[in-house]
Amino acid sequence: MRIVIVSDFGSVNGGAAKVAIESARGLAEAGVNVVFACAISPISERLLHPRIEVVSFEGEDIWHVGSRLAAARQGVWNAPAHAFLTDLLARQPRGETLVHLHQWTKAFSPAAIAAARESGLPVAITMHDYFSFCPVGGYFDFKLGAPCTVRPMRPGCVTTNCDRASYVHKLVRVARQWRSDQAMRGLDAPLFIHVSDFARRFAEPFLPRRARHVVVENMMEAPRRPAADPAANRHALFLGRFTQEKAADLLARAAAEAGMPVRFVGEGPLADEIARVNPQAEVRGWVPADAVFAEIAQARCLVLPSLWFEPGPLVIAEARSLGIPVVLARTTGPASWIVDGEDGLLVDGGDVPGLAAALRRLGDDAVVRAMGAAAYRRYWEDPLTTRRHVERTIAAYDGQLARRRAA
Repeated sequence: MRIVIVSDFGSVNGGAAKVAIESARGLAEAGVNVVFACAISPISERLLHPRIEVVSFEGEDIWHVGSRLAAARQGVWNAPAHAFLTDLLARQPRGETLVHLHQWTKAFSPAAIAAARESGLPVAITMHDYFSFCPVGGYFDFKLGAPCTVRPMRPGCVTTNCDRASYVHKLVRVARQWRSDQAMRGLDAPLFIHVSDFARRFAEPFLPRRARHVVVENMMEAPRRPAADPAANRHALFLGRFTQEKAADLLARAAAEAGMPVRFVGEGPLADEIARVNPQAEVRGWVPADAVFAEIAQARCLVLPSLWFEPGPLVIAEARSLGIPVVLARTTGPASWIVDGEDGLLVDGGDVPGLAAALRRLGDDAVVRAMGAAAYRRYWEDPLTTRRHVERTIAAYDGQLARRRAA
């Protein structure tokens, strides 16, 4: 088996790149030959392995391209990237090679999908976000501050100014999505890998009918630590970007209403709004990666009140692995891991009174301790290890390659 992984970035700069790199490493250690095609340096040391061949296209992050016109042109169709991938894929052995697209919107553009289609090789796509069908990638209306309600790329979508930046920016994204859809339609029964059961149920109706779908959760490699005692802690914790779709400001309001201390760790444009609506809130910057678990262990609960249909943020798994209960919107991927009221609490996105009620419920020491113990037990019954991720990924690859051989 030979896997060509396509990822804009050669080092970790976010969740998608991290999964692509760690998946490549895990596959190599399991005996799979990997070609890692990236466009933006530097190259992670995790890719230094005898079974991993790194091939780098000297591309540029779309946000760093000189002019807006050049950036728009690259985002819609990167012709040099298409030529690079076309040549690379033409040199791969038939019958045993599969192309796995992780991320292409920052440098490779929809040209990556087209090159994969034209190669005739079987294709897998991991749905880290919704760029496979939604122009803005999140199926979220940033002007309304609410999930989208229109069918992607229909007239109602094209005419709606839902982009975080501007309508002109939205139109560029629409052009990119048109090229992406055009390439996607030509794929022969692609395999879509979803990172949660919820994300699969949500995305599947928008994807090609002939596609195959599997769920392979992202890895969260961490040693088993002793369970924390959430009842000994006082504050709720938000860990992430302070952005509209992640609704950190709504948590600030709910915590003030519930009378629970709250700490925000991260950064983003809503920092001032958080301080305004809850002057008692503690706002901190990012902590180093090796300090994340210690930060979570100090919390009474971790809260993810996202308004968008977030596919699979791993911070929920990190909290559960420590026995810290979570409160999250039921329209997020990790909601499918939670038994509401037993090892966490689910709320409706945007429901500040409901979020405040959940926080008040976790003010009871007996309740929070019982939920934390249940979360810890259930997480470690089936932890999100790299080995688990790789085994399920290989099984998905086997199915796709077998289908192609049969055809």
